[in-house]
Amino acid sequence: MDPTIRDANAADAEGIAELLTQLGYPTDADALEGRLERLAVVGDRVLVADVDGRPAGLAHLQVTPAIEHERPVAKLGALVVDEGRRGTGVGRALVRAAEEEARLRGCGVLYLTTSERRDDAHAFYESAGFEQTGRRYARTLSE
Repeated sequence: MDPTIRDANAADAEGIAELLTQLGYPTDADALEGRLERLAVVGDRVLVADVDGRPAGLAHLQVTPAIEHERPVAKLGALVVDEGRRGTGVGRALVRAAEEEARLRGCGVLYLTTSERRDDAHAFYESAGFEQTGRRYARTLSE
């Protein structure tokens, strides 16, 4: 069964929280409702792959102008598929939907970042047509 790709909504908060926890970002449904609202305000898109009425995966698409490119760039800020549904085409369906949205918004690049330890994710990204182009550095900021 192919997933239905659609925009996330408040009713998906519990399922999205479970997916983000699997990705290594524990959260709860109450926190997610506010996040979904804030992301919609800035024009981000959170897509879910709906299977049997529940999120089986999600993709967070961020589009922004970039000084180093003429056209806007799109970032997959999060991409996760439920552990029990990996390898079933859910991830590819989400990537296709995000890429289509990025093209509609005039983007010239679709990119993502990933943890060094996620060898399975790296293999998936390469099989989906992404290539490794650099490294990511981060610093946690105090409040």
